Amino acid sequence: MNTVSAFIPVSSRRAGAPHRQRGAVLVVGLIMLAVMSLLVISMIRTSILELRIGGANQVALETFANAEVAITGVVTANSGRWAPRFTTLPLTSPARAVLTPPTLVGGTATVTIEQIACGYVADGSSLCAAGVANCVPKASFNVTAVATSVLGGTQRVTQGVEVNIPPNSCI
Repeated sequence: MNTVSAFIPVSSRRAGAPHRQRGAVLVVGLIMLAVMSLLVISMIRTSILELRIGGANQVALETFANAEVAITGVVTANSGRWAPRFTTLPLTSPARAVLTPPTLVGGTATVTIEQIACGYVADGSSLCAAGVANCVPKASFNVTAVATSVLGGTQRVTQGVEVNIPPNSCI
């Protein structure tokens, strides 16, 4: 049994002919590299923007919390002192408003108290005259805190305080 095997060359070029490369794979590879580089640069820019947004949000939350802590501290420190014109009393008066906020983290705050109304109120909201049934004398104040962060943010928070006062104390 004689078998004949045939050898078929993989390429059809001649053995002595010069080999010429066309570079299609190189061009495709360079294009893909450029596209991937642009994608990475875009992702880095997006990440930087998200970090800035997160940092600004952190500063805003920190300053808001500091303003709230300052207001709460001043309202608590003045418990029992709320009265008409108590912010204008002499500095030596023990009934004068305390405006020093507690120690804050990462910033400072200043607090101001402004009396905005003094009079008789019925049912929690409507004004009435003295001597009318269900009329209660009240004084209303705005407590405002302006907090500043060491990172550069500023937040202003205002809270209203309404207190019952003795009759005929609004003059």
